[in-house]
Amino acid sequence: MVPGIQSDSGLSSEQAAQALAAQGPNTLPDTTHRAWWSTLAEILREPMFLLVLAAGLLYLGFGDRRDGLTLLVFVLVTLGMTLYQQGRTTRAIEALHALTVPQARVVRTLAWMALGLSAVMVLLHGLLRGDWLQALLAGVALAMAMLPEEYAVVRTVFPALGAHRLSKEGVLTRSIPAIETLGSITVLCSDKTGTLTENRMTVAHLVAGPQLQERIDLPALVGQMRLPAPFLPLLESALLASVAEPFDPMEQAIHRLGRCVLSGPDLAHPGWRLVQVYALSPALRALSQAWTVPGQEKQRVVTKGAPEAVIDLCHLDAQRRRQVEALVDEMAARGLRVLAVARGSFSGRRWPACAHDLDFDFLGLLGLSDPVRAEVPGAVAECRAAGIRVIMITGDHPVTARAVAQAAGLELPAGCPDALLSGHELAALDDEALRQRMATVRVCSRIAPEQKLRIVQALQARGEIVAMTGDGVNDAPALRAAHVGVAMGRRGTDVARQAAALVLVDDDFAAIVRAIRAGRRIFDNLGRAMAYTLAVHVPIAGMALLPVLVGWPVLLQPMHIALLELVINPACSVAFENEPADPSVMRRPPRDVSAPLLARGMLWQAAWQGLGVLAVVMAGFAWILPLRPESEARAFAFAILVSANLALILSSRSAVDPLPVTLRIPNRNLWIIVILAFVLLLCALQQPLMAHVMRFSPLSVQDLALACSLGLLSVLWFELVKAARACLHAPAKALREGTQSGKAC
Repeated sequence: MVPGIQSDSGLSSEQAAQALAAQGPNTLPDTTHRAWWSTLAEILREPMFLLVLAAGLLYLGFGDRRDGLTLLVFVLVTLGMTLYQQGRTTRAIEALHALTVPQARVVRTLAWMALGLSAVMVLLHGLLRGDWLQALLAGVALAMAMLPEEYAVVRTVFPALGAHRLSKEGVLTRSIPAIETLGSITVLCSDKTGTLTENRMTVAHLVAGPQLQERIDLPALVGQMRLPAPFLPLLESALLASVAEPFDPMEQAIHRLGRCVLSGPDLAHPGWRLVQVYALSPALRALSQAWTVPGQEKQRVVTKGAPEAVIDLCHLDAQRRRQVEALVDEMAARGLRVLAVARGSFSGRRWPACAHDLDFDFLGLLGLSDPVRAEVPGAVAECRAAGIRVIMITGDHPVTARAVAQAAGLELPAGCPDALLSGHELAALDDEALRQRMATVRVCSRIAPEQKLRIVQALQARGEIVAMTGDGVNDAPALRAAHVGVAMGRRGTDVARQAAALVLVDDDFAAIVRAIRAGRRIFDNLGRAMAYTLAVHVPIAGMALLPVLVGWPVLLQPMHIALLELVINPACSVAFENEPADPSVMRRPPRDVSAPLLARGMLWQAAWQGLGVLAVVMAGFAWILPLRPESEARAFAFAILVSANLALILSSRSAVDPLPVTLRIPNRNLWIIVILAFVLLLCALQQPLMAHVMRFSPLSVQDLALACSLGLLSVLWFELVKAARACLHAPAKALREGTQSGKAC
């Protein structure tokens, strides 16, 4: 405590400034930032960097300064690029306050195989040719070619940058792995108030009078207005049954109406003192408050809450109960949230343990409107097209819940009563019965926050991948249990936000759908990048191994592979990450969460793509080797390999759409990388100093054009396969789209 500051009287601006100066800001210390040398030390432990460094030191050790220094320059350039990319990732995570630190045990899917083959390579080359220096370098080159170090890069960079993109959409990410899970969601459980609706409550309808015959629809409140006398006791009691400075939107709406209608003593109640409160609870969904009134012996007791709870407190007979219930159903069918109000008195000194022991007179009903957000029906329809079932969860009356759900676009078949589940029904079901019941549920009404956890668990028991929204302290267990917990940023509690994986800045349902779309996009781009990585490493590894086995001159040495990495790494971490979402990304079912990131079909497809490139490069090298000097033949084959690499980048953008279609898809980063890669190739081939270092001889314009053409043609077969697939699937696609169009009509 700062001297002179009393803990029970609040802080003035001066006292707050004094406390800040003395004790610092009220925040936890930031432990997420990592020093650059820590990141550098981690990078230097990566196998690829160790191999390049070892090759450079080998060159220097055997007196070859030129090649040794060249490789060390590549080491520095690659380190700089990696540090920059790691910095981007770290900054994105820190900016989003990603507080979780996932840990995993990694078994090195390939390092031992690469080292084993490299050792065999060294022995074969050394024994057959007697040049052990070249044997060591060939072994290092093969190990470098076989290690797809880009996998670790894309698995780190893509989700982190995706989280940064989501922050611009109004969704903050607290758990990076949740971004991938978004693409697998099959059920989205959403609160009603403030998420599907605007959370802009207004009192729209009142019912009062001895026989509940007085009814009035209220216009939008503008300035002062007059209210007929029968409704004044109803409004006054509703105010007295609310907190003085309300946070709840319903009580705020009641206060706004009170300020427009009541004035003077009727609004301020001078001298009245709150003496007893019976809080709202799951057992009794009503708030009761008792006041002492100046000049009166009896205390005034008022209550407001769910109609069925207030009916119970008033001990209404069967006929009166049916009358109130009919009115409630009528108002609820208009989408209004209905509150009942009652008042009574108490003259004893010892307050009863619960409000049930007090006597109340029923005063009437308030109907509050909260319009559905304009963008919600479209977002719900998008979820439906994506195979995601939306379940609305609310504490409202079942009839109100049904009306709002229909306005929001949720599917509620008229002949399917099982689409709606009440909290009372849920409490009566055991876990197995609830699991079966959740197969058809679309709306859950009169749900207590603690019942959300059972809903999540029942859905998960059915094999569903569940996203759950929440804002209160009692929502935290459900948010934590869900595969993706989504907390509200505006009205959510700190406990709810800490338990959730995502936080909605504006509490907007459409933002969740945008996040799901982003999760699917990120997963698609991850698959593209990893398929490309596999495809491009096949010809690199093949060209590092096969020439040695067939007795040709060594084609790829460590410096060549290091140069290729300057193209491959940015392509993976920048170009593919920036790919826009596929137009059909929200028109296909959720991804199976147990499916591998690189499906078997994509794995074989990438392998065949790589083998196609390897065949063209080997054929080109075999054709030109007898016709040109070794350095020129090496340059020719390397030009084919780099051109094929660029062709793979372009072709791997889609496994379905042909190249002419994908070329029209905007991706500025991709074209920057393609252009820079081609400039780098020209420098390596034609710039004398660089060509000398790379052991190349400059190519003629004709040879360079031929090499580039062969590289581009190396993926032509895959483009023909895509075209054939499109022709075969076109009739089925047209039929499917026609059927969907008919359903929509």
